[in-house]
Amino acid sequence: MSIPLYSNRLSIILLLLAGPLWLGGCATPSVSTHDPQAVVRQRIVATAERLIGAPYVLGGESPAGVDCSGLVQYAYLQAGISLPRTSVAQFQAAQPQRRVLPGDLLFFRTGRSGQVSHVGIYAGNGQMIHASSSSRKVRKVKINQRYWRQRMVSGATFLGAGDMPVARRALVGDKPSG
Repeated sequence: MSIPLYSNRLSIILLLLAGPLWLGGCATPSVSTHDPQAVVRQRIVATAERLIGAPYVLGGESPAGVDCSGLVQYAYLQAGISLPRTSVAQFQAAQPQRRVLPGDLLFFRTGRSGQVSHVGIYAGNGQMIHASSSSRKVRKVKINQRYWRQRMVSGATFLGAGDMPVARRALVGDKPSG
């Protein structure tokens, strides 16, 4: 039995047209070509996401248990970046940003001391990953919640400029001491 010639030609034409569409996804970069730090940012966020559910341990800095600044320090270290250990020291060393990108840091005042006392990693889409002392584990939360909005001090980076607006609260003694 012979297949008509026009049927073979149609099949070949369809394959030639569809082939580039199938292969087009293979050539598409998965990171932004506009941000030279995009791969590093992805690694930081991916590391933090793998720790979601890990226990909160005061002073912890490994997957066995972390506190807020230990989570940040660990995630950055996995991306090859060494950071100070405490949230205050991280805040003082980072470059403040009015806009943040995934992998940048968000700083908060959650205590009565007036100093920065909490840090989280901006994960994109209005969310951050942080080690929560109240829920006793690493969580991903929306930063537009009233609790976080009222306590936000600043967004900051160790990686370069960002594009997600973050309000910096202008408060007396904005820079923590010591």
